[in-house]
Amino acid sequence: MVAGSGAVRAHPTRGGPCYVVTIDGQNLIFDCGRCAVHNLSRFGLPVETVSEVFITHLHFDHICDLPLLLLLSWNNGRTRTLPIVGPRGIAAFLEQGLRQAYAADIKSRVEHSKKNPTHLEWITTELTKEGICRETETYKIDTLITRHAGLLNFSYRLTTTDKVIVITSDSEPDPRLVEFCRQADLVLIECSGTKEFYASKDWGGWHMTPEDIGRMMHEAGAKKVILKHLVIENFSPDPHISESMAATIRALHPAGEIVVARDGMRLTV
Repeated sequence: MVAGSGAVRAHPTRGGPCYVVTIDGQNLIFDCGRCAVHNLSRFGLPVETVSEVFITHLHFDHICDLPLLLLLSWNNGRTRTLPIVGPRGIAAFLEQGLRQAYAADIKSRVEHSKKNPTHLEWITTELTKEGICRETETYKIDTLITRHAGLLNFSYRLTTTDKVIVITSDSEPDPRLVEFCRQADLVLIECSGTKEFYASKDWGGWHMTPEDIGRMMHEAGAKKVILKHLVIENFSPDPHISESMAATIRALHPAGEIVVARDGMRLTV
C-alpha cells in the first residue's frame, strides 16, 4: 500500500513518503514521513499493527512521523519492542527526537495512565554498508547505497521465492539501480520532477529525471513501476504534470506498466 506518495511540502492529497509491504502477516513500513500515521489509520492499518520499520535516509520528510508512530502505537496498546532499520544516525534521532523530546509526556503517561514504559521500546539496526539487512525463511531484504545530498542513503529490494519488490530512496541517477531492479515485479521509484524543473532548483542534482527512470527501468526489465515522491506537483501549475512524466517513461519502457502513485493505492504482487 502507498500510504504517502508526496514529498517535503504539504500537499492536499499527498502525504509524505510511506509505503507498506504486508508479507507473512507482517506489516513492514518503508519510510515514515509527513501524515504517515494519519494515513495508515485512514487506509485501515492502525499503527499498533506495524511489525517493522525500514528508513531510507534521514531527510525530515522521510522520518518526521516516526516518533509519533512509536508513541501512538505504545499509547494504543503495543506490547512488543518495535524493530527499526535505517542508516547510521537513526538511533540518535530516536533518542533525541523521541525519548528526550517527549520525556515529560512519557513520564506523565507512565505515572498517571499506568503505561508500561518497556512497551514503548524500539530496537535499532543501523546500516553502514549495503547488503542483506533482513532474512527470514520466506523473504530477504537487500539494500543498495546511492548518492543523495551527502546522506547515507539506502534503497530496499524485497525478494520472496517468486516475487521481487524494490522501493528506491531519493537518488541521483546510478547505473547500479538497473541490476538492483532487475526483473522486479514492482518498483516504487522516486520521480521528483523533470530535467527543466531541476535546472531551476539548487537541489535538482539530487534526483532522477523521467528519462533516467525510463532508461533504467527498460534495461532492468521492471514489470510494474510506481512513481512516487512527486515534488514537482507543489510547483507546477499543470495538474497533469505527473501523468506527463509517466508518459515520458512509458515511451522509453513500453513493455512496463507505469503508474502514478496516489495515497491509499493498494497493489497485489
